[in-house]
Amino acid sequence: MNLTEMLKSWLVKNCGVAKDATDDEFRKAAAAALVKGTLTPAKMEKLTIEEGDEKAVETLGHLAKSIDSLTSQMEDGELEKSAEPDTKQVGSRRFSKMVSSMGGTPVEIDGKSVDIRVKEAAEQYDTTRKSLSYPETTKNGAPHPLAGQRVKDAGRTIDAPSEQDKALAGAWAKFQIRTAQQGGIAERGFAMLTDHEKSLLFYMADNSDFDASMNGKSRTRKGYAGGMKALIDDSTSGGIEAAPIVFDDMVIQTPLLHGELYPLVNVVPLERGRRVEGVSTGTVTASWGGVDDTAIDLFNTASYVSAFDTTVFRWEGAIRIGLDFLDDSPIDFGAHITAQYGERMLEDLDDVIAAGNGTTQPEGIINKSGTTSVNFGSTTSIGNYESLRFGVAKAEHRPDVAKTAVFIGNETSYQRARALPVGSSDARRLFGMDYDGYSIMERPYKINETLANTQIMYAILARYRMYRRKGIDIRTTTEGDTLVRRNEMMIVAMARYGGQLERGACAAVTTSAPS
Repeated sequence: MNLTEMLKSWLVKNCGVAKDATDDEFRKAAAAALVKGTLTPAKMEKLTIEEGDEKAVETLGHLAKSIDSLTSQMEDGELEKSAEPDTKQVGSRRFSKMVSSMGGTPVEIDGKSVDIRVKEAAEQYDTTRKSLSYPETTKNGAPHPLAGQRVKDAGRTIDAPSEQDKALAGAWAKFQIRTAQQGGIAERGFAMLTDHEKSLLFYMADNSDFDASMNGKSRTRKGYAGGMKALIDDSTSGGIEAAPIVFDDMVIQTPLLHGELYPLVNVVPLERGRRVEGVSTGTVTASWGGVDDTAIDLFNTASYVSAFDTTVFRWEGAIRIGLDFLDDSPIDFGAHITAQYGERMLEDLDDVIAAGNGTTQPEGIINKSGTTSVNFGSTTSIGNYESLRFGVAKAEHRPDVAKTAVFIGNETSYQRARALPVGSSDARRLFGMDYDGYSIMERPYKINETLANTQIMYAILARYRMYRRKGIDIRTTTEGDTLVRRNEMMIVAMARYGGQLERGACAAVTTSAPS
């Protein structure tokens, strides 16, 4: 609205507007006068046109057409009329429709906006994210070696999910489950969702970051390729091959926050395949004392390069869940399923890092060839622990990995180490009385109960390379007498990991501690 001096003067004279009123008050009065008919479109056109103001003329022309159209509809009975219409309600309704026909100009009547827009489902949730940092202690109460630091996984910084993230992740999980239940036909799985969940998926398909492998290369893209139509037309995977990052992050953050070992290892994202073929090299040598006319000795490259091949193994777990539960809030469902599988994955990842057999699961440190072997002779002594500690050379403790150097044993082994007395006649404890500190020799002591009492390690965990495939594959079934009678669904989650210690020299182990 072009608020000219002529229009202001007319409003002061005919509508009782104060001369010192604000521009918003003038505009409100003009709008009310238009609705009541006191100010005609033709009169307003004359009052608002300034010389050379062609844009104002065009705008007012649209305004006049809108009001004429509205008046015609009212005269033809197309608008709802009451026997005794409330002037204020009718005027507000007429003006709201007029403003809507002009594109939703944000004008207010009686302090209420008439520019109404229905929010999308995703907009109903808070989008605030908080920085995710490692806690002060691990799940066993021991001080976390990365306490206070930002959480990262495979080089990516992980933030705590917002309420919107949880809603989107929940809708995605339900879409995967419904799709799997329908035999992999995504369109049927989509049809079984509520309108609210469908709206969340539409929003995700257009706005969320997706992590996908295409043509053998991994990349992040905004939105699902081809949009929502392409997603529900996927008759085989239901979008599993391209998972939204927000869903992946929710699963990752649980094991990252509370794990004993997994947060300290080197996680490498794997694009595809079931075997990683890499190489490791030794260290070159050189010599002093060279003189002219004397050939430089060549380094013997025998065994200098060796294979570093890692097999990727499948991790899987299953739970039964009530079908009625699937009709609950998507936030509740997302939190439930990610917590269930996140906690289980946490425990299993720690176990294989420590003692994986390398045949059906990633190879654990205790089974790595080339590590420094220390003989405890079935006794617990300060000397034995010193042999473990110094069984890994100082050169391996580079600044970028030194914080991940830890002792690893079970609770009994830790208790025996902390119980070492100062002397045969001095009952004071050699490592002090801070039992909850879970550390000795200025190094964290990590607990893993899959290790036997006889097995203790000292290792630089950043030298353990863990390959992680992207996303989680969820499969379901409702078939079978038990599931049908219980009104339950079997949900199976699968992931794929491979890992091993980069070099045996990064760890020292014993298998001869007291049993």
